[in-house]
Amino acid sequence: MSQSHSRSGEISLGPCPPDEFSGRADERKTLLEVLQGAKDHGQVVMISGRRGSGKSSFLNWAENRIQNESGGSDCPAIKKEFLETAGMVFVTYQELITDLKEHQKFGWFRKSLDDDKIRKSIEVALGILDKMSSLAGPASLGVDAGVAAARTLLPSESIGYTQLLSSFLQIFRGLSEKMVEDDRFLAILLDDVQWSSNPDFQLIKDLIKNLPTRIVLIIAFRVEAESEKKYAELQSEIYRFGHKEIRLGGMTKEAVKEFALKRYNLSIDEQTADFLSLKIGDPLCLVGCFNLLQKRKLAPNIISFKAILPQALDSARCIYTGLDPKWQSRVNSLCILHPPFHLSVISCMLKEQDLVLLKDELDQSLVFIRLKTEFYDFAHPSLREYRRKELPEGAIVKLHSQAAKCLENLEARL
Repeated sequence: MSQSHSRSGEISLGPCPPDEFSGRADERKTLLEVLQGAKDHGQVVMISGRRGSGKSSFLNWAENRIQNESGGSDCPAIKKEFLETAGMVFVTYQELITDLKEHQKFGWFRKSLDDDKIRKSIEVALGILDKMSSLAGPASLGVDAGVAAARTLLPSESIGYTQLLSSFLQIFRGLSEKMVEDDRFLAILLDDVQWSSNPDFQLIKDLIKNLPTRIVLIIAFRVEAESEKKYAELQSEIYRFGHKEIRLGGMTKEAVKEFALKRYNLSIDEQTADFLSLKIGDPLCLVGCFNLLQKRKLAPNIISFKAILPQALDSARCIYTGLDPKWQSRVNSLCILHPPFHLSVISCMLKEQDLVLLKDELDQSLVFIRLKTEFYDFAHPSLREYRRKELPEGAIVKLHSQAAKCLENLEARL
């Protein structure tokens, strides 16, 4: 049983596998046109949409189409995400450049990375990032952690930022020359940019202004009340320099039919698909709706979907109420943590000492996802956000106190 599907036929809340990505024909076509334009000049495209509109899944598909898919672009793609954790200044870029340095997919690209000038620029960037990623201190589990994300760089730190931007541009310009020689392009994909710190966000805007030919920057941005100001600022830069925005809205009835077939191996009729497209539309709500259908062992017809529609419209609540009590308790205990959270901290929070069993259950879970060895996050942030709002204030305070002790235990061990 994979993490993507359970024995009951339910699927993970996380981004869908590229081969199960459904619909979005026009949006895919637009992205492929943007990639073609990279031969003439640097390209930037912003994938935007509300919570649950499938932005991360779209990025997964794009990465696979560019780098892995037969008949695809056959070009290198590096994908990273910003986590909903205050204080992680430049950490995502540090991981990005590290992944770039160690990229092994194509021999010709590996040869480009071994170029003396490019290799030196990468080492310079990593050296600066190593110093600047600690500006805000380690990521905190405390309720005051949001302070670090909002602050701007001090004058002395701005000098380091200028050097960092210069080193990034040197890397991209050097690789741009190599891409021209090999008739290829390099794609950088950044997910959840709405959660980037102010310095991280500034670097994205500065790169947009200076991106050389054969370099493509694809960024996903979740649009909501809290991020609308930031979104408007980024959108202005995108349009100012002649780049593209792809907005993800609801799915058409044809896309819903494809979704049901690819993700659940279910065939639905035109009437049912049209109903789901009009009443639900966004992928996350569809997952909640179909998971509920599978859990209750209902027939995939319009009568069944009408019966479960009231629950399915509130996707996070629908997902939570569909969980077994054991997993509801785990979600409640972990929702106050800032990602990524270590397996030892999870074990401490849940008071479960069998790490081998816990790791196996988390790896098979539909609501959690493993980011890297022994580090986890919620498969979709909406579930974490929903439970944070629903838990009583007293419970939140107790969980924060417990989390602080668990983190201290982990730091003492390390």
